[in-house]
Formats: sequence, structure tokens, C-alpha cells
Amino acid sequence: MRKYLLSTSAIAGVSLISSLALADVAIKGSMEFEYSSTDSNIAGFDGTATGSDAEVGIVFTNKTDSGLTVTFDNQFDTDAGTMDQHSLTIAGGFGTFVMGASDGAEDKYSMNPGSVTQEESNASTLTNTASTTQIGTSTGARQDGDSSRISYHLPAMGGFTAGISQRTTLAGGADVTGMGMNYVMDIEGVAVKIGYSTATTENATKDLDSSSLGIQAVINGITLSVAQGSYEATDEDQTTDSAGVGYTLANGVALGAFTVKSKDTLDAGEEYTATHYEAAYTIASGLTAVVTVSDFDYENGTAADTGATDESGSITTLNIKASF
Repeated sequence: MRKYLLSTSAIAGVSLISSLALADVAIKGSMEFEYSSTDSNIAGFDGTATGSDAEVGIVFTNKTDSGLTVTFDNQFDTDAGTMDQHSLTIAGGFGTFVMGASDGAEDKYSMNPGSVTQEESNASTLTNTASTTQIGTSTGARQDGDSSRISYHLPAMGGFTAGISQRTTLAGGADVTGMGMNYVMDIEGVAVKIGYSTATTENATKDLDSSSLGIQAVINGITLSVAQGSYEATDEDQTTDSAGVGYTLANGVALGAFTVKSKDTLDAGEEYTATHYEAAYTIASGLTAVVTVSDFDYENGTAADTGATDESGSITTLNIKASF
């Protein structure tokens, strides 16, 4: 009997090791070095600087006998020495569940014309430190982040995709619910994408509500995108408009530009505008050089935002990006 138990234990152990070995493991990494030159009316931000950003990702993927695809994704921000994202994804004919510290539905489905470029604009209201009163600098997600949440995404139905996410907390009851949808279609050879997303954070004084609505079209290799975002909170009623265009030349140089304008109707005169230009060139597989120029202007108006100061200027950067 003892020999039988040992035999069955050994078989079970080999079977477990074998099943674990079936999991695909992918390791990826990226490193970005940036040199920036800032011309600002605020002395503390005027001058040159260097910076870097590095990430490592480890992804485990397994497919069960029942046809489910199970993925365990770990993303590390190595220059900060912290975990960036980690999530468990279960996908099948029913759709996809994502559980863990990852982006929610608002981020996945929001429309941001700034995505036509590889680098987001560095021009931001650097002195506006109040998170609930900061003016919008894009039409993308305003209430997202990598906090623990659960998301569900419907299986694609033609060109339609949609999802919902929920983040719950005990303290303060600041639960966040996000949802969104995308629809893609082809109209006479023009690839069109329409997107809408919304999110709400529960708040005792006034709920935080944000939304994004936009459209993107690809015509003869030219990408055109426009979107509008909104954000409402205590003493905040912001509207942000953005437009972008991108095109890759025959020599491989990718050109992109976008503009954004945001204003708050509850704080008279508070307004933010920025224009971003970019040229990116792939030096070799996984190695890219990107040059950007961003012009920006922030007017505080009559806003009572703590630390908010009028600011304008331009930022020029050279980025060397490597991915592995």
C-alpha cells in the first residue's frame, strides 16, 4: 500500500510539473533616456535636465483543457523600485475578466488624440498640485490608475467592444465605477474608430464624474483624431478638446502633432493650452529616437487652486527608447 501511495504521489508530482511547464513565460523590458530643455517663465522649471524610465514585465500564460486562457501579468517600474501593475486575466467565449492592480475600463476605451505620438506632451501645469482641481491636460482617463479592481469586457461583436470596471474601498467609500465602448468600421476604405468612456468616484461632498468621446480615422496612412473630455467635481466643471494627426514617411520617420485646450467654467479665466510636435525614427529593431517640442500656456484666472500659478513656455526633448 505504501509503495502504491508513493507511486501515485510521484505520478501526481510529475503531472503537476508537466502542467506547469505548459505555461508560456514571456519576459520583456524597456528603457528610456530623456534629455530635456525647458524655457519657462518660472525660474524653478527653466533649464535642462536628464531623466530615465525603466520597466520589466513578466507574463505567464496558460490555456486550460476547457479552452480558457489564463494570464498572470507583472509589470515592474524598476527605476522607482516599485510594482507598477499586476493582474490575473481569465478569457474565454464569455468575454474577459481582469482582476488586480491594473487600468480600468475608462482608460481602455477613452479617446486621446495624443496617442498619435509616441511621447505624451511634457507640457503640463507643473505648479498645480491639487489633484482634485488640476486642469485637464488630455481627453484620456481622469479617474484611472493602478489600484486594485475587477473589470469585465464583452467578447467582440463585429466591430463593437465594451467593458466595465469596479474599484471598491472600505475607508471613505470612494468607490470608482468605469465603463466604456469602442466601435470600429470600414467606410469606403477609411478605417474609423469611435470611442466613449465614463467614470464616477463616490464622494461625500460631490461625486467625481469624467467622460471622453472621440473619433479616429485612418486615410491613406494618415491618422486623424478628435475628442472631447469632461470632468466635474467640487468647484470643477472642466471641458477639454483635443485633436491630433500622425503619418509615417517612406523613410520610416513617424511624424505626429496634437493640440489640447482645457477650461474650467467655475473658475473664470482658468485655461490650459498646449501644442505638441514629434518626429520618431527607428534606428534598429527595438531602438528608437524621438524628438519632441511642446509649447504650453496655463492661466490660473480667478481660481482658488492651492499652488496654481500662471505658467507658459516650451519644452524640447530627445528620447532614446529601447525595448526588449
